Amino acid sequence: HEIRNPLASMAGSLQILRQELPLSDEQAQLMDIVLRESERLNETISSFLAYARPRRGELARVDVARLVRETAALLRHSAECTQEHEIVVEAPDEPVWYLADEGQLRQILWNLASNGLRAMPRGGRLRLGVAREPWTAGDGEPGVVLRVEDEGVGIPADELDRIFQPFRGAFARGTGLGLAIVHRLVSDYGGRVDVDSRPGTGTTVTVRLPGRPVPVAAEV
Repeated sequence: HEIRNPLASMAGSLQILRQELPLSDEQAQLMDIVLRESERLNETISSFLAYARPRRGELARVDVARLVRETAALLRHSAECTQEHEIVVEAPDEPVWYLADEGQLRQILWNLASNGLRAMPRGGRLRLGVAREPWTAGDGEPGVVLRVEDEGVGIPADELDRIFQPFRGAFARGTGLGLAIVHRLVSDYGGRVDVDSRPGTGTTVTVRLPGRPVPVAAEV
């Protein structure tokens, strides 16, 4: 709060000045740069807090297939998506239930998928998939597999072991925490993240979430 509150005050004041003052083109451009950088700094702070102090998950039975389709729809209308991009969903028509915090699953999907789009600056196909996996922890919901595959720039073999470290992002517009947050959330669920990548060909990220017992209150 010691950083975000003053930042929000400065950004709000700048927006008012931007609207009310007669600015030259150069002054308006500088004002817009400051506002964009303020927004980027706020996103970085939010990402750092999500990594350093993840919120307590509220477990519920979530249809992961629905989340994949909704994430694809949001991506198609995002700034990173152009006419040269194609987003393909590979999910069954029936629900794929999993006991989890819906917001955390959305963040995992969004971070991986937006990374995939950024890896294809000249366009390409992004595949978002979900399937069941009988990787269970006793009786309960079966495991779930999420897969995000791009046709982008790829990751060199000597960098694969470091991509989940904080602030190791390769994209100028990112915070460098997206994959670190994914790794932390997946680890908290007892799952794992596998990455297969070839420079110049693309990257496939597979998230495997183990089966979880379903409390009586969570049954639908």
